[in-house]
Amino acid sequence: MCDAVTGQDGGKAKLTALERGNLFLVPLDDRRRWYRYHQLFADVLQARLLDEQPDDVPELHRRASAWYEQNDEPSEAIRHALAAPDFERAADLIELAIPAMRRSRQEAAVHRWLELLPDEVVRVRPVLRVGFAGALLSRGELDGVESRLRDVEQWLDAPSGEMVVVDDEEFRRLPAMIELYRAALALARGDGPGTVRHARRVLDLAPADEHLGRAGAAGLMGLAFWASGDLEAGHSAYAECMAGLRRAGHIADTFGCAIALADIRLVQGRLGEAMRTYEQALQSAS
Repeated sequence: MCDAVTGQDGGKAKLTALERGNLFLVPLDDRRRWYRYHQLFADVLQARLLDEQPDDVPELHRRASAWYEQNDEPSEAIRHALAAPDFERAADLIELAIPAMRRSRQEAAVHRWLELLPDEVVRVRPVLRVGFAGALLSRGELDGVESRLRDVEQWLDAPSGEMVVVDDEEFRRLPAMIELYRAALALARGDGPGTVRHARRVLDLAPADEHLGRAGAAGLMGLAFWASGDLEAGHSAYAECMAGLRRAGHIADTFGCAIALADIRLVQGRLGEAMRTYEQALQSAS
């Protein structure tokens, strides 16, 4: 990265020499690949750079962003693109990162990034607008979710030449994702029938191999049925959610489903089935 940012060779040798000279450099791993400066010294260097070469700073951030992207570090690539500030590049990288960030429950980071992008950049990118809606939902912020989903639906119904799409696969998922977020929004507002209606639309729209989205829809239906007192339908939907999560590789999340499934059986007085569900979850957890 040092070579990529400075445009010079010999970064490794210089870092080694700095460390041996005890010049404010701290190794971060046993292989001596990653280092950081003492914070105060880093602040001094950055202040000097801004004082002497302020016009070079955006390009240095762009080079760092490119290096991180090439080395599979999307979060750092996005951070430097935002610092450049190269908002179009940052938006491209965020769009490509959204599926992985959603799978790893890092919607808070997505929200933080999107907040830093100008409205005019996000407005023409339907994947980012839906991603923003999902990030808001994950924070419990319901206002603004439906308006973003409705705006994207208009783009899907009447595509425009100014629309920007980087991740075609994620773009194709948008109709199902919109319904999934509407189901979550309905559940948060206590609208059980609306939750079930939108969740069933997800199952109609999502491909058979979209295990995570289909599992999410089944889980939301399970919660709605459970809240309405239809325990058997709630158990069935939750079991479907659990199976989908397992197919998607989200094993840890299946334990939460197991607790819900057993709780439903407890309410029904089916204690033996509840016990078996708990025991099976414990065996899987080991």
